[in-house]
Amino acid sequence: MTIVAAIDGRKQTDPVVSVGADLAEAYGEELVVLHVVPEDEFEEHRREITRLDGSADYSFTQEEQSAERLVDDVVDETLGAHEASVTSVGRVGSPTEAILSLARDRDARYLVIGGKKRSPVGKAVFGSVTQSVLLDADRPVVTAIDDE
Repeated sequence: MTIVAAIDGRKQTDPVVSVGADLAEAYGEELVVLHVVPEDEFEEHRREITRLDGSADYSFTQEEQSAERLVDDVVDETLGAHEASVTSVGRVGSPTEAILSLARDRDARYLVIGGKKRSPVGKAVFGSVTQSVLLDADRPVVTAIDDE
C-alpha cells in the first residue's frame, strides 16, 4: 500500500506533501506524490513551444516528465532532506480521473489532496477537483485545507 498525495503545483512548499509524508511515516508506507497537467494546459504548452520553435515536437511524455520534475522540486522544498521513500509521478489528462486511477493502481491506504476555504455559495456554484475526488474516491481522503 501507499499514500498518494496529489498536488496542483502552484506552491513551492505544499501542505499536501507534508501531510502525506506524515501519514507515510506513521503507517510505514511509500509516499507517491502526483501532479496532473490538464489536457488543455498541455495543448497550450505545445502551441507555445511550436510557436517559439517551429520544428519542435512536444509530446505527452515530455509534459509528464516536466510534471514529475515539478513534483521533485515541491517535495524537496517541502520536506528538505527527507528519508522517507517518495515517488514522483506526472500525468496529463483529467486531474480527478488521474488521481483516482493512481490511488486504485497503487492501492493507496490514504489519498491526500488540497482544498481551499470557500463560502457556501462558492461551494454550490463552482465545482472543483477536490470536491470530485471526495465524492468519487473509494478509499479514505485527507484534505489539507489552505487558508490562502
